[in-house]
Amino acid sequence: MILLIAGCVENENPNTNANDVDTATWLDDYTPVHGVGTGSDDFWITYPDSNPQSGSEVDHLNWIVNDLQNEPVLFVVHKTGCVGCHDQAERVIDFGEEYDEYVKFYDLDAVSDATADIMQKANEVYMYDPTGSPGYIALTGLYTYVKDNGEVKIGWHTWEAPNDMKVSNADLETWIKDAIYYHQINNGDK
Repeated sequence: MILLIAGCVENENPNTNANDVDTATWLDDYTPVHGVGTGSDDFWITYPDSNPQSGSEVDHLNWIVNDLQNEPVLFVVHKTGCVGCHDQAERVIDFGEEYDEYVKFYDLDAVSDATADIMQKANEVYMYDPTGSPGYIALTGLYTYVKDNGEVKIGWHTWEAPNDMKVSNADLETWIKDAIYYHQINNGDK
């Protein structure tokens, strides 16, 4: 009898859902670390300062745009057995699994027997290479919604090993948390 009544009571707590699952999280008191800009510590709207197309608009890939409607997107392009990209790939895969309820994660393992879809995505994302050609593996990308002059836009950041992956685990996690936070507060305005 109590369960039946409890299920009929309107849920007024914003930190629980209709199934009484606690959704209060670290997001409740989170303050983002990274802003919007063109530097190495920013979410980018255009190509970053380090790219030959610096300041140019980005024509985002459809699958990223589509997935972004629901949640931030995180990917890593790597190749199993690649010694140089192993560390970055494993760290990003671990974070992708840890934050799977908050982000859409793509493990783009570009091995010879990878599916055509994985290979296509792995090749396409090099348009986001932070320094332009040539592209190296591992490449990691993170996409969210950010506000730029009051307008919601796609904010993104990428890292390419071995040069850019001097980012610590704590810093990488901060980037992911920032993407989740920005998506949560800006998705309704999109």
